[in-house]
Amino acid sequence: MKIADNINKISWSMADKATYVLYGFAMIAILRVTNEIELGVFTLFNYLHNIILNISDSFSLQAILQFSAEESEKPRVNTIAMFNHIIVVSLFVALAVIFKNPIADILKQPKVVYIVEALPILALISIPRYFCARILYREMKIFRLFLTNLTYFGSMSLIIFYCIFTNFFLNYSSIINITYIGAGFSAIISFILTYKYWKFSLKGKTKYVDVLKFSLKYTITGIIMPLPKYCDVFLIQYFYGTAIVGLYSPAKTIFRFVDEAINTAYSLIYVPSVKLIAKNDIKSLNSLITKAISFLFIGFTCVTIFGLLGGNNWFSVFLPDKFAFAIPFFNVLMISSVLLPITLLNTTISASGKPEVIAKFVLISFPFWLAAFFITGVFFNSQPLLIPLPYVIFLLILSILFFRYASKHFNFKFHQLFRAVPDTLNFIKNRLNL
Repeated sequence: MKIADNINKISWSMADKATYVLYGFAMIAILRVTNEIELGVFTLFNYLHNIILNISDSFSLQAILQFSAEESEKPRVNTIAMFNHIIVVSLFVALAVIFKNPIADILKQPKVVYIVEALPILALISIPRYFCARILYREMKIFRLFLTNLTYFGSMSLIIFYCIFTNFFLNYSSIINITYIGAGFSAIISFILTYKYWKFSLKGKTKYVDVLKFSLKYTITGIIMPLPKYCDVFLIQYFYGTAIVGLYSPAKTIFRFVDEAINTAYSLIYVPSVKLIAKNDIKSLNSLITKAISFLFIGFTCVTIFGLLGGNNWFSVFLPDKFAFAIPFFNVLMISSVLLPITLLNTTISASGKPEVIAKFVLISFPFWLAAFFITGVFFNSQPLLIPLPYVIFLLILSILFFRYASKHFNFKFHQLFRAVPDTLNFIKNRLNL
Protein backbone atom coordinates (compact mmCIF):
# COMPACT_ATOMS: atom_id res chain seq x y z
CA MET A 1 0.00 0.00 0.00
CA LYS A 2 1.52 3.29 -1.11
CA ILE A 3 0.75 6.32 1.01
CA ALA A 4 0.57 8.54 -2.07
CA ASP A 5 -2.08 6.30 -3.62
CA ASN A 6 -4.24 6.49 -0.51
CA ILE A 7 -3.65 10.09 0.52
CA ASN A 8 -7.31 10.96 -0.06
CA LYS A 9 -8.60 8.26 2.31
CA ILE A 10 -5.92 9.10 4.88
CA SER A 11 -6.76 12.81 4.71
CA TRP A 12 -10.47 12.22 5.29
CA SER A 13 -9.63 9.76 8.07
CA MET A 14 -7.63 12.50 9.79
CA ALA A 15 -10.52 14.93 9.28
CA ASP A 16 -12.87 12.32 10.72
CA LYS A 17 -10.74 12.02 13.86
CA ALA A 18 -10.66 15.81 14.15
CA THR A 19 -14.40 15.63 14.91
CA TYR A 20 -13.51 13.77 18.12
CA VAL A 21 -11.14 16.59 19.03
CA LEU A 22 -13.94 19.11 18.40
CA TYR A 23 -16.18 17.20 20.79
CA GLY A 24 -13.30 16.88 23.23
CA PHE A 25 -12.96 20.66 23.38
CA ALA A 26 -16.72 20.93 23.87
CA MET A 27 -16.57 18.49 26.77
CA ILE A 28 -13.74 20.49 28.32
CA ALA A 29 -15.66 23.73 27.86
CA ILE A 30 -18.81 22.15 29.29
CA LEU A 31 -17.11 22.17 32.67
CA ARG A 32 -17.92 25.89 32.86
CA VAL A 33 -21.67 25.17 33.03
CA THR A 34 -21.72 21.94 35.06
CA ASN A 35 -19.81 20.34 37.91
CA GLU A 36 -17.64 17.27 38.31
CA ILE A 37 -20.45 15.19 39.83
CA GLU A 38 -22.92 15.79 36.99
CA LEU A 39 -20.23 15.17 34.37
CA GLY A 40 -19.10 12.05 36.23
CA VAL A 41 -22.62 10.60 36.21
CA PHE A 42 -22.98 11.28 32.47
CA THR A 43 -19.57 9.67 31.88
CA LEU A 44 -20.80 6.46 33.55
CA PHE A 45 -23.84 6.51 31.24
CA ASN A 46 -21.74 7.13 28.13
CA TYR A 47 -19.25 4.37 28.90
CA LEU A 48 -21.96 1.85 29.75
CA HIS A 49 -23.48 2.54 26.33
CA ASN A 50 -20.06 2.29 24.64
CA ILE A 51 -19.31 -1.08 26.26
CA ILE A 52 -22.57 -2.62 25.05
CA LEU A 53 -22.28 -1.27 21.49
CA ASN A 54 -18.63 -2.28 21.21
CA ILE A 55 -19.43 -5.82 22.32
CA SER A 56 -22.06 -5.98 19.60
CA ASP A 57 -19.65 -4.41 17.11
CA SER A 58 -17.19 -7.24 17.78
CA PHE A 59 -19.72 -10.08 17.83
CA SER A 60 -22.13 -8.89 15.15
CA LEU A 61 -20.67 -6.26 12.86
CA GLN A 62 -17.12 -7.52 12.39
CA ALA A 63 -18.64 -10.17 10.13
CA ILE A 64 -19.45 -7.40 7.64
CA LEU A 65 -15.71 -6.99 7.02
CA GLN A 66 -14.71 -10.64 7.37
CA PHE A 67 -17.29 -12.32 5.11
CA SER A 68 -17.95 -9.75 2.38
CA ALA A 69 -15.05 -10.51 0.04
CA GLU A 70 -17.57 -11.64 -2.61
CA GLU A 71 -20.06 -9.01 -3.77
CA SER A 72 -22.85 -11.57 -4.07
CA GLU A 73 -22.53 -12.50 -0.38
CA LYS A 74 -22.97 -8.97 0.99
CA PRO A 75 -26.81 -9.04 1.29
CA ARG A 76 -26.73 -12.30 3.30
CA VAL A 77 -23.86 -11.06 5.48
CA ASN A 78 -25.78 -7.81 6.09
CA THR A 79 -28.80 -9.84 7.21
CA ILE A 80 -26.81 -11.99 9.61
CA ALA A 81 -24.92 -9.00 11.01
CA MET A 82 -28.06 -6.89 11.58
CA PHE A 83 -29.92 -9.80 13.19
CA ASN A 84 -27.07 -10.49 15.61
CA HIS A 85 -26.60 -6.77 16.24
CA ILE A 86 -30.20 -6.25 17.35
CA ILE A 87 -30.21 -9.37 19.54
CA VAL A 88 -26.92 -8.60 21.32
CA VAL A 89 -27.67 -4.93 22.02
CA SER A 90 -31.19 -5.73 23.23
CA LEU A 91 -29.93 -8.51 25.50
CA PHE A 92 -27.26 -6.43 27.24
CA VAL A 93 -29.50 -3.38 27.61
CA ALA A 94 -32.20 -5.60 29.14
CA LEU A 95 -29.69 -7.10 31.59
CA ALA A 96 -28.53 -3.61 32.60
CA VAL A 97 -32.13 -2.52 33.24
CA ILE A 98 -32.92 -5.66 35.24
CA PHE A 99 -29.85 -5.30 37.46
CA LYS A 100 -29.79 -1.50 37.69
CA ASN A 101 -30.21 -1.41 41.47
CA PRO A 102 -27.36 -3.86 42.27
CA ILE A 103 -25.12 -1.97 39.81
CA ALA A 104 -25.93 1.32 41.55
CA ASP A 105 -25.16 -0.23 44.94
CA ILE A 106 -21.81 -1.64 43.78
CA LEU A 107 -20.76 1.69 42.23
CA LYS A 108 -22.02 3.62 45.27
CA GLN A 109 -23.90 6.06 43.03
CA PRO A 110 -27.76 6.10 43.29
CA LYS A 111 -28.12 8.06 40.02
CA VAL A 112 -26.88 5.00 38.11
CA VAL A 113 -30.49 3.76 38.28
CA TYR A 114 -31.64 6.76 36.23
CA ILE A 115 -28.87 6.54 33.63
CA VAL A 116 -29.58 2.83 33.06
CA GLU A 117 -33.25 3.70 32.47
CA ALA A 118 -32.09 6.24 29.85
CA LEU A 119 -29.93 3.65 28.10
CA PRO A 120 -32.54 1.92 25.84
CA ILE A 121 -33.30 5.08 23.85
CA LEU A 122 -29.67 5.76 22.95
CA ALA A 123 -29.07 2.07 22.21
CA LEU A 124 -32.06 2.02 19.84
CA ILE A 125 -30.69 5.03 17.94
CA SER A 126 -27.17 3.59 17.90
CA ILE A 127 -28.09 0.24 16.34
CA PRO A 128 -28.44 1.63 12.77
CA ARG A 129 -25.63 4.17 13.32
CA TYR A 130 -23.05 1.51 14.18
CA PHE A 131 -24.29 -0.74 11.35
CA CYS A 132 -23.85 2.11 8.85
CA ALA A 133 -20.34 2.81 10.11
CA ARG A 134 -19.24 -0.77 9.38
CA ILE A 135 -20.84 -0.61 5.93
CA LEU A 136 -18.90 2.57 5.15
CA TYR A 137 -15.64 0.98 6.31
CA ARG A 138 -16.32 -2.07 4.14
CA GLU A 139 -16.97 0.08 1.09
CA MET A 140 -14.03 2.39 2.03
CA LYS A 141 -16.29 5.47 1.91
CA ILE A 142 -14.21 7.47 4.35
CA PHE A 143 -15.56 10.88 3.36
CA ARG A 144 -19.10 9.72 4.08
CA LEU A 145 -17.95 8.34 7.42
CA PHE A 146 -16.49 11.75 8.17
CA LEU A 147 -19.86 13.35 7.43
CA THR A 148 -21.70 11.00 9.81
CA ASN A 149 -19.28 11.68 12.67
CA LEU A 150 -19.25 15.40 11.92
CA THR A 151 -23.04 15.37 12.25
CA TYR A 152 -22.84 13.44 15.52
CA PHE A 153 -20.07 15.33 17.28
CA GLY A 154 -20.70 18.64 15.53
CA SER A 155 -24.36 18.88 16.52
CA MET A 156 -23.61 18.01 20.15
CA SER A 157 -20.71 20.47 20.26
CA LEU A 158 -22.87 23.29 18.87
CA ILE A 159 -25.55 22.70 21.48
CA ILE A 160 -22.97 22.58 24.27
CA PHE A 161 -21.32 25.81 23.14
CA TYR A 162 -24.75 27.45 22.91
CA CYS A 163 -25.48 26.41 26.50
CA ILE A 164 -22.13 27.85 27.57
CA PHE A 165 -22.85 31.10 25.71
CA THR A 166 -26.25 31.42 27.43
CA ASN A 167 -24.82 30.24 30.78
CA PHE A 168 -27.38 27.40 30.95
CA PHE A 169 -26.46 24.93 33.70
CA LEU A 170 -26.27 21.35 32.41
CA ASN A 171 -27.02 18.40 34.68
CA TYR A 172 -26.38 14.80 33.65
CA SER A 173 -29.92 14.47 32.28
CA SER A 174 -29.45 17.50 30.02
CA ILE A 175 -26.17 16.14 28.64
CA ILE A 176 -27.86 12.79 27.95
CA ASN A 177 -30.60 14.61 25.99
CA ILE A 178 -27.92 16.39 23.95
CA THR A 179 -26.44 12.96 23.17
CA TYR A 180 -29.85 11.72 22.00
CA ILE A 181 -30.06 14.64 19.57
CA GLY A 182 -26.55 14.11 18.17
CA ALA A 183 -27.04 10.36 17.79
CA GLY A 184 -30.44 10.87 16.15
CA PHE A 185 -29.16 13.33 13.56
CA SER A 186 -26.16 11.10 12.85
CA ALA A 187 -28.36 8.01 12.42
CA ILE A 188 -30.48 9.83 9.83
CA ILE A 189 -27.44 11.07 7.88
CA SER A 190 -25.81 7.63 8.13
CA PHE A 191 -28.85 5.97 6.59
CA ILE A 192 -29.05 8.54 3.78
CA LEU A 193 -25.39 7.97 2.92
CA THR A 194 -25.58 4.16 3.06
CA TYR A 195 -29.14 3.25 2.02
CA LYS A 196 -28.02 1.86 -1.35
CA TYR A 197 -25.88 -0.68 0.53
CA TRP A 198 -28.79 -1.75 2.74
CA LYS A 199 -29.39 -4.95 0.80
CA PHE A 200 -30.66 -7.94 2.76
CA SER A 201 -31.21 -11.52 1.70
CA LEU A 202 -31.25 -15.03 3.13
CA LYS A 203 -29.72 -16.36 -0.08
CA GLY A 204 -25.99 -16.99 -0.22
CA LYS A 205 -23.18 -19.41 0.57
CA THR A 206 -22.15 -17.85 3.88
CA LYS A 207 -23.19 -20.20 6.67
CA TYR A 208 -24.60 -18.72 9.84
CA VAL A 209 -22.69 -21.33 11.86
CA ASP A 210 -19.38 -20.21 10.31
CA VAL A 211 -20.15 -16.59 11.13
CA LEU A 212 -21.12 -17.59 14.67
CA LYS A 213 -17.91 -19.57 15.20
CA PHE A 214 -15.79 -16.66 14.01
CA SER A 215 -17.81 -14.15 16.04
CA LEU A 216 -17.56 -16.16 19.26
CA LYS A 217 -13.78 -16.42 18.96
CA TYR A 218 -13.42 -12.80 17.90
CA THR A 219 -15.72 -11.53 20.64
CA ILE A 220 -13.52 -12.88 23.42
CA THR A 221 -11.00 -10.35 22.21
CA GLY A 222 -13.72 -7.81 21.42
CA ILE A 223 -15.02 -7.93 24.98
CA ILE A 224 -11.82 -8.22 27.00
CA MET A 225 -9.44 -6.05 24.96
CA PRO A 226 -11.55 -2.86 25.29
CA LEU A 227 -12.32 -3.45 28.99
CA PRO A 228 -9.32 -1.49 30.27
CA LYS A 229 -10.36 1.34 27.94
CA TYR A 230 -14.06 1.40 28.75
CA CYS A 231 -14.34 -0.07 32.26
CA ASP A 232 -11.72 2.07 33.97
CA VAL A 233 -14.33 4.72 34.79
CA PHE A 234 -16.36 2.15 36.75
CA LEU A 235 -13.33 1.12 38.80
CA ILE A 236 -12.49 4.79 39.29
CA GLN A 237 -16.05 5.30 40.52
CA TYR A 238 -15.64 2.39 42.94
CA PHE A 239 -12.23 3.36 44.34
CA TYR A 240 -12.16 7.16 43.97
CA GLY A 241 -15.76 8.38 43.60
CA THR A 242 -17.84 10.33 41.07
CA ALA A 243 -15.86 13.57 41.43
CA ILE A 244 -12.64 11.93 40.20
CA VAL A 245 -14.59 10.36 37.32
CA GLY A 246 -15.68 13.88 36.38
CA LEU A 247 -12.09 15.15 36.53
CA TYR A 248 -10.77 12.19 34.54
CA SER A 249 -13.46 12.47 31.87
CA PRO A 250 -12.10 15.54 29.98
CA ALA A 251 -8.67 13.90 29.64
CA LYS A 252 -10.25 10.67 28.44
CA THR A 253 -12.44 12.54 25.96
CA ILE A 254 -9.46 14.21 24.29
CA PHE A 255 -7.54 10.93 24.38
CA ARG A 256 -10.34 9.36 22.36
CA PHE A 257 -8.71 10.95 19.33
CA VAL A 258 -5.89 8.42 19.77
CA ASP A 259 -8.30 5.50 20.21
CA GLU A 260 -10.26 6.41 17.12
CA ALA A 261 -7.11 6.91 15.05
CA ILE A 262 -6.18 3.32 15.95
CA ASN A 263 -9.71 2.09 15.17
CA THR A 264 -9.63 3.84 11.80
CA ALA A 265 -6.26 2.34 10.92
CA TYR A 266 -7.61 -1.06 11.92
CA SER A 267 -10.65 -0.71 9.67
CA LEU A 268 -8.64 0.65 6.73
CA ILE A 269 -6.15 -2.21 6.72
CA TYR A 270 -8.36 -5.11 7.79
CA VAL A 271 -10.09 -5.75 4.46
CA PRO A 272 -6.84 -5.45 2.40
CA SER A 273 -5.16 -7.78 4.92
CA VAL A 274 -7.83 -10.44 4.37
CA LYS A 275 -7.29 -10.24 0.60
CA LEU A 276 -3.48 -10.34 0.85
CA ILE A 277 -3.56 -13.34 3.17
CA ALA A 278 -5.92 -15.11 0.75
CA LYS A 279 -3.30 -14.53 -1.97
CA ASN A 280 -0.50 -15.57 0.42
CA ASP A 281 1.24 -12.27 -0.37
CA ILE A 282 3.16 -11.94 2.90
CA LYS A 283 5.54 -9.32 1.51
CA SER A 284 2.73 -6.88 0.67
CA LEU A 285 1.01 -7.71 3.94
CA ASN A 286 4.18 -6.84 5.85
CA SER A 287 4.48 -3.54 3.99
CA LEU A 288 0.84 -2.66 4.69
CA ILE A 289 0.91 -3.28 8.42
CA THR A 290 4.38 -1.89 9.13
CA LYS A 291 3.63 1.41 7.36
CA ALA A 292 0.42 1.87 9.35
CA ILE A 293 2.07 1.04 12.66
CA SER A 294 5.17 3.12 12.02
CA PHE A 295 3.36 6.32 11.06
CA LEU A 296 1.14 6.12 14.14
CA PHE A 297 4.05 5.12 16.40
CA ILE A 298 6.24 8.04 15.30
CA GLY A 299 3.35 10.52 15.39
CA PHE A 300 2.12 9.59 18.86
CA THR A 301 5.65 9.46 20.23
CA CYS A 302 6.22 13.05 19.14
CA VAL A 303 2.89 14.21 20.61
CA THR A 304 3.61 12.41 23.89
CA ILE A 305 7.05 14.00 24.25
CA PHE A 306 5.52 17.39 23.46
CA GLY A 307 2.95 16.92 26.21
CA LEU A 308 5.39 15.67 28.83
CA LEU A 309 7.54 18.74 28.16
CA GLY A 310 4.60 20.95 29.06
CA GLY A 311 3.00 21.50 25.67
CA ASN A 312 -0.44 20.40 26.87
CA ASN A 313 -0.59 23.05 29.58
CA TRP A 314 -2.43 25.32 27.12
CA PHE A 315 -5.53 23.25 27.92
CA SER A 316 -5.70 25.26 31.14
CA VAL A 317 -7.12 28.13 29.04
CA PHE A 318 -10.33 26.09 28.72
CA LEU A 319 -10.39 24.57 32.19
CA PRO A 320 -11.55 26.16 35.43
CA ASP A 321 -8.91 25.93 38.16
CA LYS A 322 -10.48 22.92 39.87
CA PHE A 323 -10.38 20.96 36.59
CA ALA A 324 -6.75 21.70 35.75
CA PHE A 325 -5.96 18.27 37.18
CA ALA A 326 -7.27 16.80 33.91
CA ILE A 327 -4.06 17.91 32.14
CA PRO A 328 -1.70 15.57 34.07
CA PHE A 329 -4.22 12.75 33.52
CA PHE A 330 -4.01 13.35 29.78
CA ASN A 331 -0.19 13.43 29.81
CA VAL A 332 -0.01 10.05 31.56
CA LEU A 333 -2.65 8.61 29.21
CA MET A 334 -0.55 9.69 26.22
CA ILE A 335 2.24 7.33 27.32
CA SER A 336 -0.05 4.48 26.31
CA SER A 337 -0.44 6.03 22.83
CA VAL A 338 3.14 4.99 22.03
CA LEU A 339 2.19 1.34 22.57
CA LEU A 340 -1.26 1.36 20.95
CA PRO A 341 0.01 1.31 17.32
CA ILE A 342 1.81 -1.98 17.99
CA THR A 343 -1.50 -3.57 18.95
CA LEU A 344 -2.57 -3.07 15.31
CA LEU A 345 -0.75 -6.34 14.73
CA ASN A 346 -3.95 -7.99 15.92
CA THR A 347 -5.40 -6.94 12.54
CA THR A 348 -3.07 -9.25 10.68
CA ILE A 349 -3.62 -12.08 13.13
CA SER A 350 -7.42 -11.73 12.92
CA ALA A 351 -7.36 -11.47 9.13
CA SER A 352 -5.39 -14.72 9.01
CA GLY A 353 -8.30 -16.43 10.77
CA LYS A 354 -6.61 -16.71 14.17
CA PRO A 355 -8.72 -14.62 16.55
CA GLU A 356 -8.12 -17.24 19.24
CA VAL A 357 -4.44 -16.22 19.29
CA ILE A 358 -5.44 -12.64 20.06
CA ALA A 359 -7.87 -13.89 22.70
CA LYS A 360 -5.07 -15.84 24.37
CA PHE A 361 -2.76 -12.83 24.45
CA VAL A 362 -5.50 -10.58 25.79
CA LEU A 363 -6.39 -13.10 28.49
CA ILE A 364 -2.73 -13.16 29.54
CA SER A 365 -2.50 -9.36 29.69
CA PHE A 366 -5.86 -8.58 31.29
CA PRO A 367 -5.11 -9.91 34.81
CA PHE A 368 -2.08 -7.61 34.97
CA TRP A 369 -4.34 -4.61 34.26
CA LEU A 370 -6.87 -5.72 36.87
CA ALA A 371 -4.21 -6.41 39.50
CA ALA A 372 -2.49 -3.08 38.83
CA PHE A 373 -5.80 -1.22 39.17
CA PHE A 374 -6.62 -2.88 42.49
CA ILE A 375 -3.12 -2.20 43.82
CA THR A 376 -3.29 1.49 42.91
CA GLY A 377 -6.90 1.77 44.11
CA VAL A 378 -6.29 0.12 47.49
CA PHE A 379 -2.73 1.11 48.38
CA PHE A 380 -2.31 4.37 46.43
CA ASN A 381 -5.83 5.78 46.69
CA SER A 382 -4.43 9.23 47.51
CA GLN A 383 -2.50 9.28 44.20
CA PRO A 384 -5.18 9.39 41.45
CA LEU A 385 -2.57 10.33 38.85
CA LEU A 386 -1.63 6.63 38.85
CA ILE A 387 -5.07 5.76 37.42
CA PRO A 388 -3.84 5.48 33.77
CA LEU A 389 -0.80 3.36 34.76
CA PRO A 390 -2.58 -0.05 34.69
CA TYR A 391 -3.61 0.59 31.06
CA VAL A 392 0.03 1.30 30.14
CA ILE A 393 1.06 -2.02 31.79
CA PHE A 394 -1.71 -3.88 29.93
CA LEU A 395 -0.64 -2.47 26.55
CA LEU A 396 3.05 -3.13 27.23
CA ILE A 397 2.47 -6.85 27.85
CA LEU A 398 0.03 -7.14 24.95
CA SER A 399 2.40 -5.34 22.55
CA ILE A 400 5.27 -7.67 23.45
CA LEU A 401 3.11 -10.75 22.81
CA PHE A 402 1.78 -9.39 19.50
CA PHE A 403 5.25 -8.38 18.36
CA ARG A 404 6.77 -11.80 19.08
CA TYR A 405 4.00 -13.53 17.14
CA ALA A 406 4.18 -11.14 14.17
CA SER A 407 7.95 -11.42 14.07
CA LYS A 408 7.70 -15.19 13.75
CA HIS A 409 4.77 -15.45 11.33
CA PHE A 410 4.79 -12.20 9.32
CA ASN A 411 8.47 -11.23 9.33
CA PHE A 412 7.85 -8.07 11.39
CA LYS A 413 11.15 -6.49 12.49
CA PHE A 414 11.81 -3.97 15.26
CA HIS A 415 13.49 -1.47 12.93
CA GLN A 416 10.28 -1.31 10.86
CA LEU A 417 8.70 0.68 13.67
CA PHE A 418 10.72 3.62 12.34
CA ARG A 419 10.18 3.15 8.59
CA ALA A 420 7.82 6.16 8.54
CA VAL A 421 10.81 8.49 8.76
CA PRO A 422 12.49 7.56 5.42
CA ASP A 423 9.09 6.97 3.78
CA THR A 424 7.96 10.48 4.71
CA LEU A 425 11.20 12.04 3.48
CA ASN A 426 10.90 10.21 0.15
CA PHE A 427 7.26 11.30 -0.17
CA ILE A 428 8.24 14.95 0.39
CA LYS A 429 11.09 14.70 -2.11
CA ASN A 430 8.80 13.24 -4.76
CA ARG A 431 6.14 15.89 -4.16
CA LEU A 432 8.69 18.72 -4.39
CA ASN A 433 10.54 17.08 -7.29
CA LEU A 434 13.83 17.28 -5.41
